[in-house]
Amino acid sequence: LYPVLEKAGDKTLLISETAVGTLIDICNACGYDSMQCLINENSDYLVNGISLNLRQLAHQPHASRVLDTMLRHSDASLLPLVEDVIQDVLSTLDQSYANQASTFLRVLYSLMAALVQWFGTACSEEGQQGQAAERRCRAVRQAQQPPVTSREVKQFFLDYVRQKQIAEGNLPDSDDDEADLVHPPAETEPHDSEAEGETRLPSHAQLAKDILERCIHLLSDGNLRVRLQVLDVLELCVTVLHPYENHLLPMAHRVWPALVTRLISDDPLAVLRAFKVLCTLAQKCGDFLRQRFSKDILPKLASSLLSQAPASARAGPVYSHTLAFKLQLAVLQGLGSLCEKLDMGE
Repeated sequence: LYPVLEKAGDKTLLISETAVGTLIDICNACGYDSMQCLINENSDYLVNGISLNLRQLAHQPHASRVLDTMLRHSDASLLPLVEDVIQDVLSTLDQSYANQASTFLRVLYSLMAALVQWFGTACSEEGQQGQAAERRCRAVRQAQQPPVTSREVKQFFLDYVRQKQIAEGNLPDSDDDEADLVHPPAETEPHDSEAEGETRLPSHAQLAKDILERCIHLLSDGNLRVRLQVLDVLELCVTVLHPYENHLLPMAHRVWPALVTRLISDDPLAVLRAFKVLCTLAQKCGDFLRQRFSKDILPKLASSLLSQAPASARAGPVYSHTLAFKLQLAVLQGLGSLCEKLDMGE
């Protein structure tokens, strides 16, 4: 079964399709109901083989293909069985960024695509339920709160100004201001820890977060193919982490500088893929990215569109097949909804 699964993950279509046909024949001959049952019931043998071969990548360069095929032809019940070997893949990737990144990114893409397929509906429902519960709690708290005094209103605006200064990096110098700034976080610490406890990540979301960590480092890889693969994986990670805002927003903050570089100064193919990731990120993170987008990206996109306008205005029919046209079209199609999602009405 192991070598047949390896061939089913081959890049040559004729070989992979023939291997899939062989897997179906094995199912019929051995009495398995489906290819999924065949893989799940023999997963312990397969996972053992993958783990052993991952440690000898020089001699077994195709070990990752077996895992890739297993993920593509199974369901969510496979995830607990392969979690350990996925951690092996991540640790092996950490040790071999230079020459094996592309191979492992293909597996990580298959894993994330499988997670989106398996948990996508559950994630969106969970996110909607969480938002509804939050709205109900907010309504209850508002009903129970006493009337707000003028002093509390004044204090609210003073705190808001201080927090905004801190966010922009303008830290006050006076001791009094520093003393004032120390107290509000101290009061909110128990709530933060409670929130973290409530939103402890399930295994599939934790995997997405671990993979997103690798994507941040690999976004600046010198190989264009690797950068394109990373952007594809990154988009799927954001989709899986969407319901877990406490974890998604810090990761979005960390990935932002590398993503901006891909959008502003990279190959047009990477810019096109990065803009797609930006649209997904904006959809999932909302107005968290508003200030960053308006400062770092919007001016560049606007100047790019203005510079392309004269060329596209007098272009012939061939222009619609160029990468410049596709990039221009993607930006024009995505910019309106992007600004809407980021709540940039002003």
